[in-house]
Amino acid sequence: MAEMEKRPWRFTIEFDDEKAKRNGYNVDDLYDCVGKYAEQMGNVRIGLGTWQAKNRKVQFGAQCPVCATLSKQPWVMQNIKSWRTYEDMNEPEGEDYLQVIRDISPERIYD
Repeated sequence: MAEMEKRPWRFTIEFDDEKAKRNGYNVDDLYDCVGKYAEQMGNVRIGLGTWQAKNRKVQFGAQCPVCATLSKQPWVMQNIKSWRTYEDMNEPEGEDYLQVIRDISPERIYD
């Protein structure tokens, strides 16, 4: 893929409806809360649970702090089903960000 064809970095979070209900949350509200934070950091919502950096110039500062901060939030981690990040090195499949968290900071995982 040529440099000009590469998409800005993005991430997709999927919340588990059953976990959210058990924990007293509505998944739509969870997505909206993620959006409020992700969008103020330079991301745009491109689909349900998916945010992409506004452009390639801001992608590192837009995605990395958002994912790192969200992974520290119990309301995210208690209700999450899957989380994938898409960066140049792992296109098109993306990377299982929950596995990254399991490997680096397992105390953040609620199973």
